[in-house]
Amino acid sequence: MGFLDQMKQLKDLQSKMEETKKRLETIEVEAENDYVKVVVSGNRKVKRVEVLKQDDKVLLEQKLTAAINQAMEQADGVMQSEMMGAIPKIPGLT
Repeated sequence: MGFLDQMKQLKDLQSKMEETKKRLETIEVEAENDYVKVVVSGNRKVKRVEVLKQDDKVLLEQKLTAAINQAMEQADGVMQSEMMGAIPKIPGLT
């Protein structure tokens, strides 16, 4: 494989990664518990936080933290899956 072929493959990979990043912006994952609901994009951006119950401030803060962390973990999984799908199979590495 020549240098120009490698450059073309690199450009194609870069294009696929950009498409994947755009697609991740449209994907939403959510985590919910008794107190809060958190919605995060596939790019790990918090899109929405809904307070469902607020009778105990300390518990609400703990539940909010837990829901955000859970949503971020789900977003990590989605991002990883999407990125792996964008990377072409390279002979000898798979």
